[in-house]
Amino acid sequence: MASTPKPAVASDDVMARMILRGSIKPGYDMFIVIVTVLSITNWILLMISVPGESKVTGLLIFMEPIFTVILLADFGYRLKLAKGQRWKYMNRGGGWLDLLGSLPYGRLLRLFRLYRVLQGFREFGWRNTIRWFVAHRANGTLFLVLGLLIIVLEFGGLAVLWFEADAPGANIRTGGEALWWGVVTVTTVGYGDYYPVTPGGEVVATIMIFAGVAIIAIFTAWVASTFLNPSSGSSSASGDSGAPAPAPSDQDPGGVQGGEHHDDAHALIHDLRARLDRLEAAIARKPDSD
Repeated sequence: MASTPKPAVASDDVMARMILRGSIKPGYDMFIVIVTVLSITNWILLMISVPGESKVTGLLIFMEPIFTVILLADFGYRLKLAKGQRWKYMNRGGGWLDLLGSLPYGRLLRLFRLYRVLQGFREFGWRNTIRWFVAHRANGTLFLVLGLLIIVLEFGGLAVLWFEADAPGANIRTGGEALWWGVVTVTTVGYGDYYPVTPGGEVVATIMIFAGVAIIAIFTAWVASTFLNPSSGSSSASGDSGAPAPAPSDQDPGGVQGGEHHDDAHALIHDLRARLDRLEAAIARKPDSD
């Protein structure tokens, strides 16, 4: 019996080539772009801020370890996925720049990481990127929500410090207090240990509360969709963990899933033809045996 061909799955070599181009998955790459842009913005704000204004620099300094951990984890993830070509990734792929750029003293090198990831988006195609987000709405939205969460925490903290740090009777005066207040507010916990006392701070708090409700709702929907549809959730998770599917083309608007269905149909037709050939051969041999 003829062997049934399996759907095409990206090999380690294909994965390594994608890592060298700077791309993994559109959703994950978009999250890395957001983190990289925010970290570079942090660096610029720290350079132009007045040394004595701790109400701004304090929060920026508190955010830097978060960016460092995320970027170091991204470097380790890319190094892990570049199987068989890790040395090439470290040299030709600029892995050593990713490593140094993840450290607090190598912030300028993060521009190179941003360039490579954006180049990966360009090679993948912006139309195909939109199709990927439509086909993988749950995972794509999750990464965007994580990026939005970091944006809300940083700029919400900076805004509330702007109004509260020097206000009489205020209790949010340092970067650490603003960051803690932002986490409690976005998660809609509301301990009440820190709260705004100025009209501007209350407006910022209102915006952060609505943003937090939206973030929690989207995250809850992602968890629900993962549990209600475990087959698609597991396949999407495996795809985001480093086994990218082929990029959809204009002739295949279905993208990755369309390619798999096409391969399954081709395998079924091939198997049916093999069965018919064996049946014809058996019929042809029967008169001779009589």
